Amino acid sequence: MAMTKINWYPGHMKKTKDMMKENMPLIDIVLEVVDARIPISSRNPDIKIFSKNKKRIIVINKSDLVDKKELAIWKKYFLENNDADEVLELSAETGFNMKKLFTIIDKVASEKRERLMKKGLRKVNTRLMVCGIPNVGKSKLINKIVGKNTAGVGNKPGYTKGKQWIRIKEGLELLDTPGILWPKFEDDRVGYNLAISGAIKDEILPVEDVACIFIGKMISYGLEDNLKKKYKLLDEDFEGVPGNVIEKIALRMKMLQKGDKLNIHQATHTLLRDYRSGKLGRFGLDRDFIL
Repeated sequence: MAMTKINWYPGHMKKTKDMMKENMPLIDIVLEVVDARIPISSRNPDIKIFSKNKKRIIVINKSDLVDKKELAIWKKYFLENNDADEVLELSAETGFNMKKLFTIIDKVASEKRERLMKKGLRKVNTRLMVCGIPNVGKSKLINKIVGKNTAGVGNKPGYTKGKQWIRIKEGLELLDTPGILWPKFEDDRVGYNLAISGAIKDEILPVEDVACIFIGKMISYGLEDNLKKKYKLLDEDFEGVPGNVIEKIALRMKMLQKGDKLNIHQATHTLLRDYRSGKLGRFGLDRDFIL
């Protein structure tokens, strides 16, 4: 299913990009947060360009929503392609692997401090920039790093509006930035994966098209049983196009509207909501990029 090229680039995103580039000379560590379900689709290519020559850490957040074997593939991929100096799977929601992230950050800070103190500097600050696209969990991660609810947290794309400098501890500061996308998604897969995972607003693409793409992916991954178990589907419900499966979900789950018509809208949103919350299994959507 081909789609018109998405161009969703509000003015505040351009301003954020300009701000990040302007502040980059001050930064020692770029911590790029990606969504474990869409580690390729959730990477803004602009970040890789303007963070060149910085210490780069890719945090694969929401790792609890993806199988460990899949996470291992992505960690290897990013390191082999020189996308980062360190790659760490993490869950800002549960706090999984936060201690390991602190160890990595402290190591970089210590190296800088020792290097500059040898030159006679007594006070050395290490600055960390946290960046990524909307809704990958940056604000929750920052709250875990700082240890209190300093950054605003929302569950909708584009919640954080302006930059924030946050003092983590003596000698360590963090720059929080709003989530930014890039002007155009040239690959249809990227746009749909962002929509399925909830990184872009549901109004950007026809939600039924998004759901059909998602069902097609699940079928191609051999995950029909996940759908069968969740929505009481039968083998014959998978005959035909993915749109038929949505109708069967509405039918089996008794999602009806006035006149006993199937409520396709409800079935579509339920399907996407269940995936986003991990109720349809722990798997990602980007595997066709490299597998």
